[in-house]
Amino acid sequence: MVTTAVEVAIIGWFVSSTISKLMDKALSYYKGQKSWQSGMKAELDRLQRFRPQIETLVYAAERGDLPIDRNPPLKEWLGQLRDAVEEADNVLDELEYRHLKGEKMVVKFVKRASQQDDLLNRLREVVKTFDDLVTSLSIFPQILSRLDGCIATNVWGYMDRETGSLFTETDLFGREKEKQVVIHWLHCSDTTRISVFSIVGVGGVGKTALAQCLFDHKEVECFETKIWVCVSNTFEEKAILTKILESLTKTKQEFDTLDAAQRTLMEKLLSQKFLLVLDDVWNDKERSKWDKLMAPLRHGKVGSKILLTTRMDSVAHIVAKVVGGPKMSLNLNGLEKRENMLLFEKYAFADFDPKNYPRLQSIGNEIARKLRGIPLAVKTIGGMLNNKMEDEHWSNVLEEGALNSYEGTDGIKAAIRLSYDHLLLELKPCFRYCSLFPQDHEFNREQLVDMWISVSLVPHGEKRREELGNDFFEILVQKSFFQPKASYYIMHDLLHELAQILSTNECLRVVTNNPIQIPQNIRHLSLTTDDIIVLKNLEELKYLRTLLLYCDIEDVELGCIISNFLKGFKKLRHLDLSSKHLYNFPESIGNLVHLRCLSISKTKIRKLSPCVSTLYHLQILKFKVFFRNSKASIPSGICNLSKLRKLDLGKNLITEVPHIGKLTSLQCLTGYRVKEELGYDISELEMMSELHELMIMDLENVKRIEKVYKAKLSLKQHLHYVALMWNRGSETWTRGFTGESNESDKEVADCLEPHPKVTHLILCGYRSRNPPNWLEAGIHRNLATIELFDCNYLERLPQLGQLPYLKTLTLLEIRALKKIGLEFYGSCRSDNTFPALETLELMELTQLKEWAEDAQCDKWFPRLQKLDVRGSPQLEKFPPIPASLKTLSLISLGITTLPKFKQQNEGSSTNEGPRFLSHVSIIECSKLVSLNSRFFSYPEQLASVEKLEILNCFELVRLPSEGFRDLISLKSLWIEECKKLLLMPMLLPKNFFPPSVQRVMLISCGDLVASLPQLLPNLCLISFLKVQHCSKLISLPSENVLRCLISLQELELKNCENLKSLGGLAVISSLKLLVIRKCPMLAIESPSDSVEESSRNRLSIALDKLDIDRPELLLVMPLRNLHLTKSVNITNIHSLSALPERWLLRNGASLHIMDLYGLASVETSPNSLQSLTGLRVLCLINFFGLTRLPELPTSLEVLDVGGCCEELAERLKDGGSDYDKVKHLDMRVYRVGPQHILD
Repeated sequence: MVTTAVEVAIIGWFVSSTISKLMDKALSYYKGQKSWQSGMKAELDRLQRFRPQIETLVYAAERGDLPIDRNPPLKEWLGQLRDAVEEADNVLDELEYRHLKGEKMVVKFVKRASQQDDLLNRLREVVKTFDDLVTSLSIFPQILSRLDGCIATNVWGYMDRETGSLFTETDLFGREKEKQVVIHWLHCSDTTRISVFSIVGVGGVGKTALAQCLFDHKEVECFETKIWVCVSNTFEEKAILTKILESLTKTKQEFDTLDAAQRTLMEKLLSQKFLLVLDDVWNDKERSKWDKLMAPLRHGKVGSKILLTTRMDSVAHIVAKVVGGPKMSLNLNGLEKRENMLLFEKYAFADFDPKNYPRLQSIGNEIARKLRGIPLAVKTIGGMLNNKMEDEHWSNVLEEGALNSYEGTDGIKAAIRLSYDHLLLELKPCFRYCSLFPQDHEFNREQLVDMWISVSLVPHGEKRREELGNDFFEILVQKSFFQPKASYYIMHDLLHELAQILSTNECLRVVTNNPIQIPQNIRHLSLTTDDIIVLKNLEELKYLRTLLLYCDIEDVELGCIISNFLKGFKKLRHLDLSSKHLYNFPESIGNLVHLRCLSISKTKIRKLSPCVSTLYHLQILKFKVFFRNSKASIPSGICNLSKLRKLDLGKNLITEVPHIGKLTSLQCLTGYRVKEELGYDISELEMMSELHELMIMDLENVKRIEKVYKAKLSLKQHLHYVALMWNRGSETWTRGFTGESNESDKEVADCLEPHPKVTHLILCGYRSRNPPNWLEAGIHRNLATIELFDCNYLERLPQLGQLPYLKTLTLLEIRALKKIGLEFYGSCRSDNTFPALETLELMELTQLKEWAEDAQCDKWFPRLQKLDVRGSPQLEKFPPIPASLKTLSLISLGITTLPKFKQQNEGSSTNEGPRFLSHVSIIECSKLVSLNSRFFSYPEQLASVEKLEILNCFELVRLPSEGFRDLISLKSLWIEECKKLLLMPMLLPKNFFPPSVQRVMLISCGDLVASLPQLLPNLCLISFLKVQHCSKLISLPSENVLRCLISLQELELKNCENLKSLGGLAVISSLKLLVIRKCPMLAIESPSDSVEESSRNRLSIALDKLDIDRPELLLVMPLRNLHLTKSVNITNIHSLSALPERWLLRNGASLHIMDLYGLASVETSPNSLQSLTGLRVLCLINFFGLTRLPELPTSLEVLDVGGCCEELAERLKDGGSDYDKVKHLDMRVYRVGPQHILD
């Protein structure tokens, strides 16, 4: 049985570092004293001599090379060593604290003071403790001899995993999309000789099963040879090559040399198109081994493929580099909810009917949810539960977690634990630390790295600790311990469970409202409680280094109680208090001299205590103010915290900190407002050499230029983000304004030249006519982002075109700019303009008339992906657009024709690569008359366009004469407010709208809608069609036309005042949503209700929802023949008698939801409601005319009455005359009173 043992929470680098510092400090404080002669020298000498053996034991324990659980003395010795190392760290920390505080411990006073100084006595005791530990090393002679000069095998005894190519399952649940992705890659006709694709995912997610399923799939018959090799933990190139040959020849192979194996395989693969599966690959570091493995594989036939499965994205990266192509991979996530549950029920309820076990079904749903779609876990846990179909057993598994269920879960434990064992030693404690957070926690990279640093989980080294911590985090992402989700990261529940198990003696997370005994050896604690008794009963925890406290306890004593128990947590490094009822600062925090991070931003604390200014080790302080008198909430002594790296005060409160320049370790200073008063002027920045991010505001307040020089931004080598901002208050710039610029802004900006390493620059409110000299010079070649905002007097742009790394350029509200000339591209122009630019935004350049082209440049914005030009109504001359674009937005411009695409100069050897343009928006271009321009004459560039928007072009008369047929990938077409559009239906070419279109919105678009019979027939993929404000639409097309719309699911018809017929709507059997609003002629022209109904007229349309604005529409053909409608929404029901009773009865069995709006007249509901046998939800909105409820169907579950008269509300109350009808329902009654304005 595989055991998931608790880790020994001891960190090798921390032990080594602490011992080194201990020996240095002891030597400096005690050398020459009596105690030195009486034994301390001998103790330190012994510690130095045996230090290698101590470190050997520690590193072996970290690696898992020692049988700690089977050797209690060794386990106890390591625990004592951990305590001794941490005590040494505490003593050294307090000695440094004294130094920071200003207490000079002069050596000449030590002789008489050391006997009384408690801190120096503790230092002496620490040395003695280490000496005792060195002495007791003698009890481990066998272990030390075994570790001497060699690395022991891992005690977990994991063997290299072995897999085969045969699919071992009866079915592959929920992987159809993933299969198609890989099959598509397998079928791609590559021009390269070899292509590699990686399936990446956590252990047990089904990577091998997916590869096995595909290996013998009928779609993979295009390969002449197929090979399967399980690589597993050991990556030895000769052994892998041998396995490949054995799979090829079906015979045993042996080779004396690597060269022999390589050449034999090369000969076998010559002229062979092969598929090689390398399963379970771990090697993401040793590129040389990959090179040796790939050497013979490169000799296969063109189109050969290698499919990898791995847990680590870093493997996919290194293989892509070796092959020399782009990284192609599929991140295999857990099964979707439905497939996850089906798989769980298959194993958990094998031989049983789940319907007979409703309680187990409910528990099982929760267990399956926690397993997050990991097939190995779902099958294992499901099979284990199947052996014992009892509520208590299933509940225990739910509460304890999958990995704590000891019976039958070895496979999961081994699979999950293996990922952990492959981590670098430095990363293991960082992973275990994550157990402090709840499952499904949204991890913030920066916050977690800060926590690791605060509690010394990130070592000192050549790199800054923030950089190294970010490296650690990135490695955990690449190895699938974290999964990116938007701006945060999550950890799979099984990995979280593993972290909890491994950190049992190190980290503890408690959620309780009952008093609890916290183990004394815990180092990191997360406590969530809503009971004050829990906090009152907390005892001293002398080893605690992290406390995360979450308590919503409304108690006036809360602050005092927290302050009391914090007195027993003197070794805290990280403290995070979260409570919306904590108003007073716990004063005992001032005694936490080891504190590195204090976060009280999620409290209602009104002001910081002056004692915060004595926390000299503090590196991070987070505090948010919740009232107006914010300046008084910051103690003046806070600038004494010279180690403070991050100061988050919220609401730009940082500008209230006087003499902020004393915070010389500060890394982020945003929102610093310049004042011309002592302690707040710009010269405060002089000594702040550690700044990474800097935003200086109110630069108009600078009066003395010599103070600006003192800021010395050009010397701050860590600075990567700089924002220089002038505040012009209520000043506005209007068109034609010729007021004077402020050239003093340029003088100030010239003095604030940032360091050449800066990557992000913002200039806002700048009033000079010319850009700063340093921005003109182009010396800041590392700039990746430039934003110029509200620089209204700038008459020319700086020369930016030759910046090699510039990716994003935003120009906003530069209203004096009339021309973007050639100088924009650089004085020494090359054939490569803006070589790295990906995003270019030009907004509100209201005077801009011309944007010049650099016609001599061959590579015109070669990487530009997004071009957004808007708010330049005078811009008529527009340059060609680059072929690399993905998104093009032309909004509120004066162009009369669309721009052309930039063409490569004749004879150029540049490979422009594939076309990427996917989204085109043409909006409010009021001078644009025709789209018959060269823009739509480039089928290659338009082939990838998926979304086209043409909006509010009021003068637009003509669309392209050939339509949009060259947009062969077009999925969404939106044309709105182009009322002058002219189309000749008889002259429309075939595929005017390409057959790829899936969504079409035609709103107020002139003659275009009259051509629907010619536009629609080839749109077999269209799923959404909206027609609105189209007065020329008289009828929908005939059955022959609409029969082609086999994919249409949603149809909206709105404000078509002349629409009289729904034409051949009846034949659209795929329709699910139909909306008809403000089409008054439909109701007028509806056929009489006397038309006989026959089975022939009954529609096969099964609408999920019908949304209409008057009940009479239910009588319009073909709506009158609907009989499978699931939901109906009807507004403007002025009389319930208008509801066609026959229609309601016909749809009674299928109708589940009915929403009715606006009954004004006083009457009751029709009794036909009782016959709606399938109705579950009934919503009556603004039914002020309804006085009592009719009989309701027995199937009803929810009744929502939003707006009714007082009489009806009284009847529905408990004890009212209608209460018995509704007491069993989920009911809501609101907005009771006199009649309101109807919706």
